[in-house]
Amino acid sequence: MILQSLHLLNFGLYGGTHEFNLSPGDDQQHPVILVKGHNGAGKTTFLEAVRLALYGKRALGGRIGQSDYEAHLLRRIHHQAPERHAQIRLEFTSHHAGDNDTYCVTRAWASRGTSVVETLDFTKNGKEVSNIPREEWEHYLEDMIPVGVSQLFFFDGEKIQDIADNNASEGLYDAIRSLLGLDLIDQLRGDLALFKARSGETSTDYDIEAITRDLKGTLDFVVLNEESAAALTAKRNQLAKKSERAQHVFQQEGGSVALDRGALNDSLRDIEIEWKDLLSSLKAIANNRGPFALAPKLTKQFSNEVERVKGTQFEKAVEVFVSAFEKVAKTKDEKSPTWSQDHFSALRSFASTATNADDVVTLSAEPEWINSQFAHVADDRVKATQLSKSLSDLLQRRSLLKEQLKNFRPGAAVDAFQSVREAEFNLGAVETELSQVKAEVERLRALAERLKAERQKALEAQIDTKQVADKTDLATRTQAALANYEQRILQKRLSSLSSHFVEAFNGLVQRKSLVDTVTIEAESFAITLIDQGGARIETDSLSAGERQLFAISMLWALGKTSGRELPMIIDTPLSRLDQLHRESLMSNYLPRASNQVIMLCTDTELTTDIEEMISPFVARTYEIGVIDNGHTTGITENKVMRTASRKAMADAR
Repeated sequence: MILQSLHLLNFGLYGGTHEFNLSPGDDQQHPVILVKGHNGAGKTTFLEAVRLALYGKRALGGRIGQSDYEAHLLRRIHHQAPERHAQIRLEFTSHHAGDNDTYCVTRAWASRGTSVVETLDFTKNGKEVSNIPREEWEHYLEDMIPVGVSQLFFFDGEKIQDIADNNASEGLYDAIRSLLGLDLIDQLRGDLALFKARSGETSTDYDIEAITRDLKGTLDFVVLNEESAAALTAKRNQLAKKSERAQHVFQQEGGSVALDRGALNDSLRDIEIEWKDLLSSLKAIANNRGPFALAPKLTKQFSNEVERVKGTQFEKAVEVFVSAFEKVAKTKDEKSPTWSQDHFSALRSFASTATNADDVVTLSAEPEWINSQFAHVADDRVKATQLSKSLSDLLQRRSLLKEQLKNFRPGAAVDAFQSVREAEFNLGAVETELSQVKAEVERLRALAERLKAERQKALEAQIDTKQVADKTDLATRTQAALANYEQRILQKRLSSLSSHFVEAFNGLVQRKSLVDTVTIEAESFAITLIDQGGARIETDSLSAGERQLFAISMLWALGKTSGRELPMIIDTPLSRLDQLHRESLMSNYLPRASNQVIMLCTDTELTTDIEEMISPFVARTYEIGVIDNGHTTGITENKVMRTASRKAMADAR
């Protein structure tokens, strides 16, 4: 990971807009970016801006509340900013899966009275990160550079002094474990314990044998009831046929009316009365318009003649009218007649409907009345057909009744009726029993389905229980393997850390053979220095400068052991070092600490000789200072003057 630029707007001492180009040299020979300024000029603000851009509220600590965070943001708005808003934009590149991606995180906030409105923008290669939900951006950024790990790469002189004084905090302890990859083991151990605890809560009260036994008994009852239903169905069919035969015999004996002679006589008398009424109605139709229905062609011809008669009558009426009108017209217009004889002749010609009216029949009634009677001929034909059918049915019933009266046997219909009642009673009883058996079959089938589902659920639960037991056993064995793995990886990492520390520390201190080996305590990461004689070196016996280099060596060794390629940001690392140790730090540590080293130092720390020593490795230098009567920080980028030769550079490396 390489920081490319930092853009500040009204943040802290940086009133207005300021931008730092942080990219190191492309040739990887100039990894150092120097930011130089006196105390209070804004160096610590620079470091805070980087951490705030990446972590937001987490940059202030894990237990900071939202209200405290917003109050801090309000304080970090430049006091002379007219619109009371601030912004930090950090751009960096990250190498992943063979690709170099450019990320840009912009955190802005504005004052709204006593509250703050904060926004976060996050882009990748110029486009907004869309494959991650916006609410997860903070977590994604922290996954790229964990906040705990960052304190081992972005640190100030106070952090160095804490390590030098052996006052490492719990947060530093966690950061070291995270940097060495041990935090993942802790998380996995916790997840396994949680899994085992939850698995222990899973239990089943199913009795599979009892459920199977109940299911078998239910299915046996289903078979028995289905057999009973089949037998009852056959019996019902037999009784239905027997009932049908009894009904047939009963009808042959006269049915319900044949139960006594009086009922037969009454029925016959009613039929005779109905017969006479129907016959009278049929005669009335025959004596009226009925015959016309038997000769439809002749009726149509007669209708045409009626229409001709209507035309002749019309011509005669017109003739009478025209003659009367002609007589009146001649009387009134004798001198100058308006109507001529031709006019009246034309009227008579128009009114003529037939050239020869001698063959027109003479009607005894009006043509309209005759036509109205012909209109009902079709209805009479339908009524006559219906009456004929009804008469035929009555004849059959009358013949049957007369036959029953002729052959009447007292008690014969009663016996047949008794047989019908007995057959229907038996049939009804069997159908009721059959219905009950079918209902019981349906109930048993539903019960069997529920038992099957319950057995399946019990079997699945049994399988799940076995799987949970297997997984729990696997989790237990994994915990044991994890503990063994942790011991091995910890020893390996601590051995590597020890080796890197000895190399770094002996390379920085003036007494090159001061430390031969170190032992690092696995639980607390406490370091014990051992000299060449095997004796323990107390840290109190080290000089103040050596303790400072001890802390820097520890940070350097941690970075190399972790294998993480992160930039180093160091704030005022030289304040407690003497000249010799400063030179050693600048020549041996700073050019090799990382692919990118941003050093924030005061003008008193960075003396001319120190600056000349480090200049071959510097990509760019910024000077920051207070302007505007001490209200604002200004920055100036200086051109780097490299005075060391290539050989000196190589020797320094």
